[in-house]
Amino acid sequence: MTRSIFLIVAPLAATLAQGLSTESLAKSATFASPIVKSVASSARLLSAGPPQGGAYRAAVEIALDPKTITYWRQPGEAGSAPTFDFSKSVNVAKVEPSFPAPKHIDEAGTIVAGYDSGVLLPLKVTPRDPNAPVTLNLTLGYASCGKICLPARADLSLELPRDGASPHAAAITEAERLVPKKLTAEEAKKRFALSRNGAHGSWRLRYLGPGKAQDLFAEASEPFFIESARAGEEFELKLFSGDAPAKAADATLTIVTDAGAFEAPARLE
Repeated sequence: MTRSIFLIVAPLAATLAQGLSTESLAKSATFASPIVKSVASSARLLSAGPPQGGAYRAAVEIALDPKTITYWRQPGEAGSAPTFDFSKSVNVAKVEPSFPAPKHIDEAGTIVAGYDSGVLLPLKVTPRDPNAPVTLNLTLGYASCGKICLPARADLSLELPRDGASPHAAAITEAERLVPKKLTAEEAKKRFALSRNGAHGSWRLRYLGPGKAQDLFAEASEPFFIESARAGEEFELKLFSGDAPAKAADATLTIVTDAGAFEAPARLE
């Protein structure tokens, strides 16, 4: 090869090598942890891609076999909520899980709150050092309920990619869209009205809009428990402490409407 030809070919080869290196780096980025299988279900971690605004977007995916369910953060009288242990993660300051709006499911005559076709639970991951790699290590506990209800555990690990386009970004964005919007107490007053229902420990909720209310999920801290059920165009809430009706408690209400879902604080008294 003459010197003149080398002067032309060498820069071209370097450019091609750099392009291939960049392309290989993007292809080599791992945006999902290995799948951990359990009875009638499986779990893995997903990444939405590089950090945005100082935090990574990720998700826990729980896949379910047909006719299998798993539970929301407050299943009801029966069921077990998912548990997350991120304590072994590397360079992680905080992980904030969130839950898409659930549905009421008839589980052998008991109504529970959960998911019956798999679910992505979005995660917001804040690193300690934004310039250092982040490895998300999760010990996940959840229930997998088909003909019988069994506890499941998955030890998941994923180094969150700092470059590249994730094939899971759209799915995680959709899961984030399904997470109920959090309202303040003042904002909530414009959405619903609570009134006593006559019976001890019972209230009625009237939805004020926008749109039409489709379902209601109510939570309270132990030792309280709230039953919720549709009553015509309204919803009935019953507050218990153990097996006995209770007089008052702070609650979190998740209301699913045809215009989206929202979550708001409420005082039952």
